[in-house]
Amino acid sequence: MKNKTFRFLLLIGLLVLGVTYTFAQQATYGMHSHNDYHQQFPFWKAYTNGANSIEADVFLKKGTLYVTHAEDEIIAANTIESLYLTPIAKLAKANNLNKVQLLVDVKSDAKATLKALVKVLKEYPELINNKNFKVVISGNRPAPKEYKAYPNFIWFDHQNIEDLDTIDLSKVALVSKSFKEYSVWNGLGRITAGDSDKLNAVITKVHKMGKPMRFWGAPDTKTAWYRFATMGIDFINTDKPGIAAEFLAHMDEQTYTLEKGINVYTPAYDYDAAATPMNIILMIGDGNGLSQITSAMISNGGNLTVTQLKDIGLVKTSSYDDLVTDSAAGGTAMATGKKTNNRAIGTDPNGKPLETLVEYLSAKGYICGLATTDRITGATPSAFYAHVQERDDSKAILKDLTQSNVRFFVAAGAEDQEAIAEAYTLKDVAHFNSVTDKTSMYLSEKGLAAAFERGTIFPMHVKKVLETLETQDKPYFMMIEGAKIDSNGHTNNVKGIVDEMLDFDQTIAEVLKVADANKNTLVIITADHETSGFGIMQGTDNGGFKGGFLTHDHTAVMVPLFAYGPQAAIFRGVYENTEIFKKIVEITE
Repeated sequence: MKNKTFRFLLLIGLLVLGVTYTFAQQATYGMHSHNDYHQQFPFWKAYTNGANSIEADVFLKKGTLYVTHAEDEIIAANTIESLYLTPIAKLAKANNLNKVQLLVDVKSDAKATLKALVKVLKEYPELINNKNFKVVISGNRPAPKEYKAYPNFIWFDHQNIEDLDTIDLSKVALVSKSFKEYSVWNGLGRITAGDSDKLNAVITKVHKMGKPMRFWGAPDTKTAWYRFATMGIDFINTDKPGIAAEFLAHMDEQTYTLEKGINVYTPAYDYDAAATPMNIILMIGDGNGLSQITSAMISNGGNLTVTQLKDIGLVKTSSYDDLVTDSAAGGTAMATGKKTNNRAIGTDPNGKPLETLVEYLSAKGYICGLATTDRITGATPSAFYAHVQERDDSKAILKDLTQSNVRFFVAAGAEDQEAIAEAYTLKDVAHFNSVTDKTSMYLSEKGLAAAFERGTIFPMHVKKVLETLETQDKPYFMMIEGAKIDSNGHTNNVKGIVDEMLDFDQTIAEVLKVADANKNTLVIITADHETSGFGIMQGTDNGGFKGGFLTHDHTAVMVPLFAYGPQAAIFRGVYENTEIFKKIVEITE
């Protein structure tokens, strides 16, 4: 609150000093600050958040226009000039006034109050002659036939929809109605279809007359703001302009409908559940919580390949030194069976190297490889072969890679090849036909493009690699990471989350096809942590959904784990992320 207070005081101070300041853009959707004078900073709170309609109750007493709901609530300093006209005039003089209407809700005698208001406004030529400013009279008003008797800088808030086609609308700025005339909805859940039809009929009628619409007394929740915006209500009534502005500004980008879905693979479940698996594939969706999976499932018509799986667990994700893990500590826990500090790769809390799954399984004769949509030095893949205390120490991580038992990898960032050329032979995936040499295969020169731009390059690379592994006479272990679900969570990009999750699901399908073909591969699908506190807020009328976010960072919520193949049942339940390593070791001992 102190920071917000400082911001508003700074803005006001700049205006007093005559400094030009660029204010927030207009709200994406029209927003009306109801009873604005109750805000901690009347006018400024709403205006700096992009509101284009601001309401002030006004009462005339002894020639002064006070901003108040009733005569007995008058505060001497709160006049329409001090709270509104003077600061708005300063903006106008600075050529810094966004389009805004001041809705004056008259609480005293209509004609006497309007006479006084006209007199005061004439002292502000920079306002009454400004195309970005409009005074609109609400509350106690003259009869519609008298609207034209007032100067051209006075407009009216009409509140009757029955006479719209019979009165002169040239002085009507907007039409307002009480929400409660049409619905008792409280703004939670979904408004009934019948009530929605009533509201839409009013909106349509008003719009047909070329006028904007507002409902007062409407519910003031995020769910309601979303519904009102999609209905086409021109001025969304709110007592929370800061929160509403933030929500409405991001509403479109956080509302998503998939244009074209992906095919879903249904696994055969034709394997011996009690057998010991020959091969193990660990798939990690970075930042991929239950909501991320749900969003992709909703977008894809209610189905994914991963949601066909029946052996499901929940994984706790905290690191050694924090409730909320990062990818380095999360990856290390799965790769080594030990908790460690955030930012640490393959080391314990004291910086000592830990044995990784790649080291353990390669010693048992497994061919070990990695595939990721990140660089090979990314926190998750590097946790399976490197031992450094700082995840951004790429030079040390690449050195550890050259000395590791990783036989092959697929990753972004071919520019890393020079540092590992002595150990890894660069190949196009089409020419990856054996594991005789340590092999590097790249998806891109630098970072990887977004899923909707790159197509199915990652699942197809994984498919080809698995085809080659199936021709070898040794068991294999692969860690496959869908890395960019996380980065899109960090930027609160709903489309990016869905697209990357669908790309990961297509990769899962290719893996399960191989598992069904050989009947002796255990597939484990999980995440290192959840990113962004992503949630599904509501569905859209065209089969999409509206997402929301708690943060731009990781969270501490548990993540789901799906397992398929021999011994999959041991991954049921709720457990620490370190148990993934231990369960794999148990299976392979």
